[in-house]
Amino acid sequence: MSTGTPPVIAGGQTLRLPGATRDVALHDQLYRYAQDLQVLLEDKNSLEERYAALAESYQELREGRAILENLVQSSHDIHLTTNVGGTILQCNAAARLIAPTAVLVGMSLRNWVLPSHQADFDSLLAETLDSRNTCLTERELWLRHDNADGGHLIVAVRSLPIIKDDAIDAIHWIVRDLTRTREAEFDSQISSMVFRSATEGIMITDLGGDILAVNPAFTRITGYAAAEVIGRNPRFLKSGVQDTNFYQHFWEALHKIGQWQGEVFNRKKSGEIYPEWLTITTARDSEGRVLSYIAVFSDMSRLQEAEKKLSFIAYHDTLTGLPNRLLLLDRLRQAVAQARRECFPLSVLFIDLDDFKPINDTFGHEAGDHVLQETARRLQKVVRESDTVGRLGGDEFVIVANGLAAGPDVDQLANKLLKSLAQPISLPGREVSVGCSIGIAHHQDDMDAETLLRHADVAMYQAKQDGGSKHRSHEAVADSAGTALNAAFQTSPATDDAGTSHHR
Repeated sequence: MSTGTPPVIAGGQTLRLPGATRDVALHDQLYRYAQDLQVLLEDKNSLEERYAALAESYQELREGRAILENLVQSSHDIHLTTNVGGTILQCNAAARLIAPTAVLVGMSLRNWVLPSHQADFDSLLAETLDSRNTCLTERELWLRHDNADGGHLIVAVRSLPIIKDDAIDAIHWIVRDLTRTREAEFDSQISSMVFRSATEGIMITDLGGDILAVNPAFTRITGYAAAEVIGRNPRFLKSGVQDTNFYQHFWEALHKIGQWQGEVFNRKKSGEIYPEWLTITTARDSEGRVLSYIAVFSDMSRLQEAEKKLSFIAYHDTLTGLPNRLLLLDRLRQAVAQARRECFPLSVLFIDLDDFKPINDTFGHEAGDHVLQETARRLQKVVRESDTVGRLGGDEFVIVANGLAAGPDVDQLANKLLKSLAQPISLPGREVSVGCSIGIAHHQDDMDAETLLRHADVAMYQAKQDGGSKHRSHEAVADSAGTALNAAFQTSPATDDAGTSHHR
């Protein structure tokens, strides 16, 4: 029997045994059982702790997945899962921008890509399936949708491979709608282009009227660079032509209807006052709040100058610059009306060049034009400022002499005209003389403008019949014709009276 150290059992207690060897062996075996039990108990506690940890992790994973699924489902971005061939397996609610879920699932994502962008889609899919590619890029694609408007979506697409058993099992697609962003960018670009390239000046002010921005046309029209005006009130552009009441009505209309349009006079940097056509519009946000004022204006100086030129062309002879038949008759009618109203004397001188046609035939129309221009210049030099010189056409000119009655004054004017037009006219390499015949008619109470002009024409014809380079008055011609008619009747009653009139 061994008398060694008593065995130790669980808990640190010693087992005291009687002396038999068999009993010692039994107790040794019990001791080992106790040790094994102790290990099992410790393993059990460890397993319970691991189970609790796993259960907690599982719960966290479930909660995380629920959160992730909720985020995906509530996301404004489109989330799609496809197999490696691109067939859609599932999608979130945002995918309705393309089509309902029932329509999408089972279809190839590529079918929703516009043909012009399918090559980009194929490239993105190939990159996703390439295990060597660890840096996936984002592509901008155009997708069709099944809405009735038949439009398209502009989207940014990113793909993420789903790995299972060390292989790509599926693909997760994140699709962000950029349609409104791109449209807004396009509208902004167009607005910016219009702002920069518009021929009209554009000025944007805040609610207080201080200038926020101007376009290049503003600088071209006013002479002020943007740096000189931004932050200033447009009052510095005022010319002083419009009074306080004008601007008061202007602001009342702008606040009441949100727009004002009209003609104003402003001052350029150079000090020049110019007319402009101005339109001011109130800019508001989606809730109707006033954000700023936008003024668009154009310089009307050139337009008014063009209108003056057109008006001049309409009422003046393009060759000589004298009033044409239309303006001449209008002024003659006004002169006749004044003569009737104020018992004012009025005379009309009808002038026809004597030898103009040979010059045209011999030296050409360019020489003839020069003669007509020189004739107009000489006529204007002889007459008074109150008189009107006009060209009826061809080589016929008319002078309306207000306040000039029959008598020495008219004769003196006619003689000056004859002398002036008798002077030689220089042409390239030669001089020519034309001379003229003048018919004079004086206004009487029963005459209208057309009758007065016709009488002057008759007198001019008589002067030309008398050999030209002289003047005749209608009254003298009429008296002469009457005397001749009386003599004809006295000598031969059957004589025809055709001599009392003429035809040119």
